[in-house]
Amino acid sequence: MKQILDDIINDICLTENDFKLKQETIRGVNYKCFDSKILNLNDYFKLSLEYPDKDMLVFKTERYTFKSCYDLSSAFANALIKNFNIKKGDRIAIASRNYPEWINSFIAITSIGAIAVPLNSWWTSDELKYGIENSGAKIIIADDKRYDLIKLFSDKSNLSLISIRCNTDDDLNWNNLIKPFLKMKMPNIKIKPDDDATIFYTSGSTGYPKGVCSTHRSIISTLLQWMVVSIARGVRDKIEPDNSIQPSCMITVPLFHVTGSHSQFMLSFLSGRKMVMLYKWDPLKALELIESEKIISLSGVPTMTLEVMRHPNRHDFDLSSLRDLSGGGAARPSSHVQKLKIEFPDAKPGLGYGLTETNAAGAVTSGEEYLKKPGSTGQPTKPLTEIIICDENNKKLPNGISGEVYIKTPSNFRCYWNDKKATNEAFYQGWFKTGDIGFLDEDNYLFIVDRAKDIVIRGGENISCLEVEDAINGHPNILEASVYGIPDERLGEILCCSITINNKEDIKEEEIKNYLKNHLAGFKIPTYFDFHKKQLPRTASGKIYKLQLRKEMEKRF
Repeated sequence: MKQILDDIINDICLTENDFKLKQETIRGVNYKCFDSKILNLNDYFKLSLEYPDKDMLVFKTERYTFKSCYDLSSAFANALIKNFNIKKGDRIAIASRNYPEWINSFIAITSIGAIAVPLNSWWTSDELKYGIENSGAKIIIADDKRYDLIKLFSDKSNLSLISIRCNTDDDLNWNNLIKPFLKMKMPNIKIKPDDDATIFYTSGSTGYPKGVCSTHRSIISTLLQWMVVSIARGVRDKIEPDNSIQPSCMITVPLFHVTGSHSQFMLSFLSGRKMVMLYKWDPLKALELIESEKIISLSGVPTMTLEVMRHPNRHDFDLSSLRDLSGGGAARPSSHVQKLKIEFPDAKPGLGYGLTETNAAGAVTSGEEYLKKPGSTGQPTKPLTEIIICDENNKKLPNGISGEVYIKTPSNFRCYWNDKKATNEAFYQGWFKTGDIGFLDEDNYLFIVDRAKDIVIRGGENISCLEVEDAINGHPNILEASVYGIPDERLGEILCCSITINNKEDIKEEEIKNYLKNHLAGFKIPTYFDFHKKQLPRTASGKIYKLQLRKEMEKRF
């Protein structure tokens, strides 16, 4: 008979040093926390030195060990201090697609107590400018495309712009910067657990993306919880660790998302896991790399495992190394869970639920429990995360009743950067109000049924409907616009827009899309448009009746 997972987790937290628990008051709220020697990300990334010669990162033809990456990060950390006088608390933005330098820069920034600000690499020049100005970043690390976009305003803003893989050979080229410091050790900076570490931007119902500021403790709490759950599942399922095989995963999603940065990148340091980085998501390339690099864990937004499963050339590759098929950042249709198990019988399908504001902590499910309840996102992540369901008056609801999902965990973010009002509205007595609507069943499994916030999640990307509406309403021949999502099998949701146009004008869909290209990143431009000559339907309170518009579009598409 299998041991109960909760009992195994309790045993681990009683006997394993880094997973022992304590009560601690953080910002006036009492939390259950880890009593670990890993107090900050400087401590955390030093775990690299436990597996110095193991492969850490593979990118195209480039291959780096844990030690070589840590040495490069140490060199860049010294360059930031010596050349730019960076001090603890200074913000440094990273505006780049996934490259090894992204990871090494993040390690360097957070290890010296500065605050890493990952920016969405799909953003336009105006959006990048907003993120940089809002965060107060002093330095921007940018790849070729982002370098050109930021150069449009960086000179006027007195910003230092460091280039990654650009056609520049000046002193502010990343590789040139680190050369004088290649033999120097990582600086030893005193960093407290509750010092700020990161600002990730997430779209919200207020239109502009909000800067989610998290502490070192917030991030590490998530990573250690995931590790506890992973160890406990191995014990329960009687899986003997094979030290002759290096754990491995694929970095499939942008590192400016917590799915990429936390569950793929940072989690790897706890087990010496090799990361194979894709230049961009390509299911055929993923199949090739699973075979050649013997990938064990394939995760990302749920559509990625679906595309691998359905690829016409799948059977041309040896995928026998796969053991985990996880997803996060968006919902996975229940029907896909059983299909994954049938097509990959030796691998366990899994799903995680979390938000940028919780550093991806929330609920997790995998294997048999996921197959039994494929519509669920799992139980709250042990041992630190609590979930309750509340009504609009913050009153806890019984199991089986839908309401807003509240999460309490030391993984929760500290604040929305420069937005005290939004921060106060997001919390109730230490509980983060997610804006997601769901319920807990009789076994305490979480089911997400809707979102309270006006956000569409397209392929893992959060899109503010209000932001898109604002852009569309700027068109001179559009009288009003309502933006919303409808279900899509591949992307989870796609963006739609119902608009009322000026009766005197005949506007084509392509004209609106071309107009929006100058104002929004491509993924924020609606896929489908619904044209009206009369006012859009209203609710009794006079608001645009989005629910009706959504239902009508679902019927059409």
